[in-house]
Amino acid sequence: LAGETSRKAGITTKSDLVARDIDLLQKIGAANSIHINMTVTTVDEKLARLLEPLAPRPSLRLAAVRALTDAGVRCTVLAHPVMPLINDSPEALDALCAAAARAGAVSFSAAPLFLKSCSKQVFLPFLDRHFPHLSRRYRERYEHQAYLRGAYPEMLRQRVAKLIAHYGL
Repeated sequence: LAGETSRKAGITTKSDLVARDIDLLQKIGAANSIHINMTVTTVDEKLARLLEPLAPRPSLRLAAVRALTDAGVRCTVLAHPVMPLINDSPEALDALCAAAARAGAVSFSAAPLFLKSCSKQVFLPFLDRHFPHLSRRYRERYEHQAYLRGAYPEMLRQRVAKLIAHYGL
């Protein structure tokens, strides 16, 4: 209608089930801007099962991104959180960004882990069990702050910027 402005809607999820609503999302997208943000922290299925035991496998989430983008629904893949020395290697981030590009994502984002006190209570014992060699380092870095500052976030930003440019996301 004349004079009517487009509205923006977004969904951020870890669930591949968002793809079951493609018809509805296309209808919304016909008169509005719709964007799906799919969180995928790694393409390593074994690591993903350890980090997110109740979430759908990365391959299922990326298949949902492919189905959505094939249907004209714009998607971003979010590598949130990136955990130092767990899923932050250049190879791991490259594999994830490449998978996002293959799935048709229009953009890719990555952000370092932040640990507020309620999250620390769960995450630090998880590290003790599954990554004991990293526990001390995480405790030192997150003891007095929820967010990492300094060289690490900047290194991650630069690494991801290169990947985004390389894959055209």
